[in-house]
Amino acid sequence: MNRDTRSRRQVLGVLGSTVAAGLSGCGFTDGSDQGESLETETVDTPAKPTDSATPKSEVTTSTSYEACMEPVGCLTFDEPPGRWVANDGIYCDMGVALGLADRLGGIGSPRRYYTGYYEELPGVTLDKTSYPALSRGTRMPKEPFYAVDADIHLIDPVWLTNTFGWTETDVEEIATNVGPFFGNYIREQHDAWHTYQYYSLSEVFGKVAGLFSRRSRYEKWKAIQSELTDDIQSRLPDDRVELLLLRPQGIPPRSFFPQYIGDSVSDLQWQVVEVDDALEGSGIPEWGTRIDYETIARLDPEVIVMETQFADDFVLEESFREFVLGHMREHPVARNLTAVENDRVHAGGINYQGPLISLFQTEQAARIAYPDEFGEEELFDRERVARMVTEGG
Repeated sequence: MNRDTRSRRQVLGVLGSTVAAGLSGCGFTDGSDQGESLETETVDTPAKPTDSATPKSEVTTSTSYEACMEPVGCLTFDEPPGRWVANDGIYCDMGVALGLADRLGGIGSPRRYYTGYYEELPGVTLDKTSYPALSRGTRMPKEPFYAVDADIHLIDPVWLTNTFGWTETDVEEIATNVGPFFGNYIREQHDAWHTYQYYSLSEVFGKVAGLFSRRSRYEKWKAIQSELTDDIQSRLPDDRVELLLLRPQGIPPRSFFPQYIGDSVSDLQWQVVEVDDALEGSGIPEWGTRIDYETIARLDPEVIVMETQFADDFVLEESFREFVLGHMREHPVARNLTAVENDRVHAGGINYQGPLISLFQTEQAARIAYPDEFGEEELFDRERVARMVTEGG
């Protein structure tokens, strides 16, 4: 694997200024997910010249290709990376979807990676406890990176510097001594430091598939995802449901982080089902605030959905009805909410979702938003998805 000095300068430039203006000349696409910059090139290289003509048998063939993504720029590879690591469920799920679980070397934050959906995919399994965690609570030390010794880190290095206090020297040290970084933090779109391009889940998945030379799996997933989206949207009723998305705090929850539905990866399923966001026009701040039941009562949405960012959260457990609904039905304010009275308070899912997780959560969103149309219907073929992962077909 070869990483040229041009790419190293680009990474350091972005880390230093947190802008990606200097990356425009390194093969980036116009934002589409076609992955033009991820193709493999075969170059005929003549052997060392002699006094006579070079025989055809002495012409060697070298194969190299580039993988490009903001903010890291373009990386050059002679062959696909082997061992890889990722921080959370977005990129970990991409690796599993590409059939690369056997090469996973470590997980940055296992709590932000939910693997329960894999139980519905025959032959697809991943035991998170068998992999080392790179993070140490609120710290992300460099030592675990050396211990794992990965060929590629599917982590946004600018995110590392702004979340864990890494310096550009730290990033360059690991990129040089262990393996390069290749990632873009796409979960949300509100961080002031993220001044470079955001990508859709499909765009990033296409780039990661190109990195590992597994574009065929990506194309198959894209077909499944497109069919699921088209099927759902062709059946949506004319009247959209009003939905309030919350992140509960405490057990039982007594306050909530309101979650506006936007264009980020964490909200992909709600974009597909085209719900009306109950927070729009409410005047409630988009970030850094909590709301109580009295505020929810003023909004009084048709449907309330509670999501999480942790795989071991009660929102993803069967006890959700006991911890949340039981409490709300007895609460003097919450029990009078329209959603509570109509039994339309639901557990949503985890907002770190990669390509496989998003299929399940999009199906779930359709069932939650429009039960009269979708009920408990399976909206995509589990066997087909499993074959894509395990066999590439």
